[in-house]
Amino acid sequence: MTVTAPRISSAAGLAAALAGWIGFVPLLAPPEARAQTAQATTPVTCGQIPSSPNFFPPAPTQIDASCAALPIDVPGGSAQGNVDLFAWLSFVAVNWPVDPATCTADKGVSILSAPVAPVWLTYASDTSVFVPAGQVPAPWCPQGVGAGQAAQQSLQGAELRLQALAAQRAARVARLPEKVRALAEAHPQVSLFLSHNAKGAGLLHDRMALAGADAVPVSGILQATGQPVVDQNGRFARYSVFMNDVEYAYLTANDLWTKAGQQKVTTISFPASSKSTGALGSMEVKAAWKVLGAGDDASRFLTQTAIVYNDEDSSPSPGPNPVTVGLAGLHLVRKTQSQPNWVWATFEQVDNTTRSFANPACTTCVANQPPTLVPYRELDATGKPLNPPTQVVPVIQPDGAAISRNPNFQGLLQGTPFAFYQLISAQWLGETLNPNPVQLGNSVIETYVKPGAATYGCVQCHTGATASPSNKASDHSFIINAQQ
Repeated sequence: MTVTAPRISSAAGLAAALAGWIGFVPLLAPPEARAQTAQATTPVTCGQIPSSPNFFPPAPTQIDASCAALPIDVPGGSAQGNVDLFAWLSFVAVNWPVDPATCTADKGVSILSAPVAPVWLTYASDTSVFVPAGQVPAPWCPQGVGAGQAAQQSLQGAELRLQALAAQRAARVARLPEKVRALAEAHPQVSLFLSHNAKGAGLLHDRMALAGADAVPVSGILQATGQPVVDQNGRFARYSVFMNDVEYAYLTANDLWTKAGQQKVTTISFPASSKSTGALGSMEVKAAWKVLGAGDDASRFLTQTAIVYNDEDSSPSPGPNPVTVGLAGLHLVRKTQSQPNWVWATFEQVDNTTRSFANPACTTCVANQPPTLVPYRELDATGKPLNPPTQVVPVIQPDGAAISRNPNFQGLLQGTPFAFYQLISAQWLGETLNPNPVQLGNSVIETYVKPGAATYGCVQCHTGATASPSNKASDHSFIINAQQ
């Protein structure tokens, strides 16, 4: 195509010509670049994005209360940039400060203000739902607490929330090994107990059982393939799994937390979001944590106080305990109307492969080599590390769309720990029903997974997910693991 420059005969003509060219030149640029150009002069809030008529909606230019709301579905058309935008909007919303009265986002407080517990840490954990015999799942906070009981009618939202959180914590504490439980009871301010698998508490054990291998205890220090990841201070990474209220309601309403309940259902299908009603769909949050120590800058992490322990001897980890842990990786998995096979987004703390879990100066370190000391032991009786650090080298770098998104959101979150997290990518299924991108994983959650289009991907792994112990197809989720 040949483009002829317009003739310019006056100042007005010059202005008109410039306007024409400004409107024309972006058409030659990539579509996402055009969207970014269009938003440069007009403020954009998170709340405006879902209703944008553009195939490529603009990214937000400011953080306001509308960013506390989870997007219902991927905005705009089917494109990687839009899925990555959906992932970042979800990340901001789940990390918004929690409202103590409702356990939802507090729109009266900003994520840009002083650090407050994020919403997702008040979600139900898998261990508070899949409880052992003699227990029932802890109530969602605050729904279900005191419902129908006259004695509870006068309780206010904040009191209900405290009661629900206490019930959730009690359920978690009840499942702890005896020695760890005693430590938890001595530290009632701690609600995070880190010792279970990155992909669900029983995944490794179930897979080994199905394969006919000898059953071994599933250690909560283990990540996706069964070996622990060791940080540069010699400490194991640990993992936690949470679910939102939609998924919790589905699991409890169908008694999928029991073996009998699993046998009764014909099909396991988690609720998806609805664009017409605005209802949210199921969501799972899977987090990787590191014990903060020498060389770690706590201001660059979402931090929590936690009790850490190892399943091998059912004892608290030697050395100081509780400890301060920092969020190293985060999977956000959401089922939506347009993505019934879920959207699989993964974020990492930016220091993972430059400081926390790798030594760039080590030229002899073998990449992604698991510890050789078996059975896995983290520390000796004095608290001294027993394993060399894992030299974590990512299989997947952030994709091109994520690279264009990350600086925008990191800039908007400047001054908070969340500015030090990056989206690696978000996997989804396009019209061909093939995963986009083809490979995706988190360097501290899928460290030892074999690279390859058939193996290194969220969809590839979760397509065959089953409930335990019924072995029924479980709609891409490994979380269902009945204990009674």
